[in-house]
Amino acid sequence: MELYLTIALRNLLQAKRRTLLLGSAIALVTFIHIGLQSVSNGYMDGLVRGATSIATGHVNVVGLYKHNSSQMYPLLKDTEKVKTLIEQTLGEDLESMVDRNSIMGRLIGEKRSMYLFLQGINLANETNLRNVLKPVQLIDENGITKTLGSLDTLDQPNNVVLFNAQAKKLGVNIGDVVAFNSKTVVGTNVVNLTVGAIVEDIGMVSQFYSFTSREMVRKFMLVDDDVGTLILIYLKDRDKAADKLYSLRKTLEEADFKLTDYQASSLYRRWQNLERQDWLGQRVDMTTWEDDISEARIVINSIRGISYSLLVILSIIIAIGIMNTIWISARERTNEIGCIRAIGMASRSVMVLFMLEAMMLGFISALAGGIAGYIAVNFISALEIPIQNEAMRIVLFANKVNLKIELSEILMAVGAFSLITSLAALLPSIKAAHIQPIQAINHFE
Repeated sequence: MELYLTIALRNLLQAKRRTLLLGSAIALVTFIHIGLQSVSNGYMDGLVRGATSIATGHVNVVGLYKHNSSQMYPLLKDTEKVKTLIEQTLGEDLESMVDRNSIMGRLIGEKRSMYLFLQGINLANETNLRNVLKPVQLIDENGITKTLGSLDTLDQPNNVVLFNAQAKKLGVNIGDVVAFNSKTVVGTNVVNLTVGAIVEDIGMVSQFYSFTSREMVRKFMLVDDDVGTLILIYLKDRDKAADKLYSLRKTLEEADFKLTDYQASSLYRRWQNLERQDWLGQRVDMTTWEDDISEARIVINSIRGISYSLLVILSIIIAIGIMNTIWISARERTNEIGCIRAIGMASRSVMVLFMLEAMMLGFISALAGGIAGYIAVNFISALEIPIQNEAMRIVLFANKVNLKIELSEILMAVGAFSLITSLAALLPSIKAAHIQPIQAINHFE
């Protein structure tokens, strides 16, 4: 095999121009594939990191309450009992959990108003949320950096944290007062809130949520201390979310909690259907993080669809190039093939020799493209290039360019392109292997 590898490498080096052109094409396709894959990975990473901190856990337990047949409210009674059952069921798989009070209503500012979910949180327990909420920093004409508030203001009563896009839309700044208006079980209620901090936007999900203290929302909703809205559960392995959801449903049912029928869709999309159902009292609804971000996967699927379509087209072009190259190489080396066949090399060995040549070309070129792609992805990510366009920030769930690629994905790409080049060389290699020594002698003459 060492002899075959040496001959194959020498043949590639002998046809330098042809090898360089075809190798460059393979390296470029690998580089493009790595780039597109890093974009979809970065988008998914930002989406999951942002969404699972702001709006959803890996598994979510939400209370729904109906006191008549036409209206439903987000209320979860016996929150502490539910949390105890969660701890007992999940055991070591549980990383953490937080409970929040949440209510949807109209937030009214100086310029206009907007509908959103006002989340009541206990900031001390919200480690994940602290990691993603960053107060906006502005640099004035004197070069002095000004931070727009602090998350710690949530520890004080009647304060609210807004995202930057929300503050601009409402026309408010730090210290301004906004009004929040919503329906509760006992009727419509209104409360004034002071803007304590304005934080950087985190994609589309940040358009629909703002934060205040849990106690503030509880008082607004006029509910007892043991009444919450939702519990966000964080697992050590988020890929186990679906299995753990079914385990928790079984546990809650055995504890006499009444549950809604599970559907792999966000509660927001199912709200009206649940509200029309004929039941009263409390129901517990459960979803996973994948259910809650299912709509956003359209962007990921689009990016990956473009990537794979482009990959297929370019792979076909490369395969045709490989076939032509191997066939031309075989015709140019007909006398050489005849000689090695005449001294005893089997036709199968000739076929292996040509396929090795194609495989080496594909492997070396793809490896070079993969290394270049890996370096480029990490270099661009390290620069932390800000995204200036607001629409792009909303779609990409990030304020800075976020690219991510795993080493295993690069190895898979290198292996795939090596396999493609090998298969493309199969037919011309078979034809080359069937050249008879007498044909080579006649060709030489």
